[in-house]
Amino acid sequence: MQCGGVWVTNQIVVRLDPRDKDLVAKVAKARGEDLSDFVRRAIKTELAKLSFYTEEEKKALGVLEANP
Repeated sequence: MQCGGVWVTNQIVVRLDPRDKDLVAKVAKARGEDLSDFVRRAIKTELAKLSFYTEEEKKALGVLEANP
């Protein structure tokens, strides 16, 4: 969220079992992302699937197919 030209962020803590944490880290590394970017994108993708984002945002996240 942007407030007066400055990005305002919040931090959350998530508990994962070791196997899931290792898998997330491996996939993020393979994609050239850091762990935080991977988790942010995963959350945004799920929110898009639940229709909390616009059609344009869904397309950008790969949730909605572009019209041929």
